[in-house]
Formats: sequence, structure tokens, C-alpha cells
Amino acid sequence: MELKKIVGFVLLGLAIITFFLYLSLPFILSGSSKIILLTASVYVLNKVFFYSSLYILGKQFILKYGKYLPKWIEKRLLKLLKVQTVVENAQHNIIP
Repeated sequence: MELKKIVGFVLLGLAIITFFLYLSLPFILSGSSKIILLTASVYVLNKVFFYSSLYILGKQFILKYGKYLPKWIEKRLLKLLKVQTVVENAQHNIIP
């Protein structure tokens, strides 16, 4: 689980870097003939990194804090993220 968190934050960092690159690229490449192609490719990379990190980190957030949400929201979010709830066994402390 820790590896997924690291991957999520790395993807989020790449999304931030490509976002600033997307904003500054038209000024850096002004006068170039491939400005639209390069800006569009950086924009697509930005969206891939951002939504991948949002999916990975969001899934961990919902699994950790989903029990505090109303049931109807939790069911829809879990269905959207395609994960199952974790059920704890409450009978492990019972002494016969």
C-alpha cells in the first residue's frame, strides 16, 4: 500500500511539472512552427499524470475515510472506483 502512495505522489508531482510547462511552453516556443503540437502533447501528458494520481490517491482516501461517509455516497464511490469494502471480524477478541 505504501508503494501505491509513493507512485501517486510521483504522478502528482509530474502533473504539476507538466502543468507549469504547459503554461510556459507557448512563450518559450513563440515563433516556432510546432508550438501547437508540443503544447497539445504536454497538455495530454498533464491530464494522464493528473488523473492517474487522482485515481490512485483517491482510491486510498476513500478506502481509509469511506466509513465516515453516508452509505449511499460510499456505495457509489466504491462502485465507481471498482473496489470492495473491508469487513473486519469483530469476534476475534471473544474468550470462550
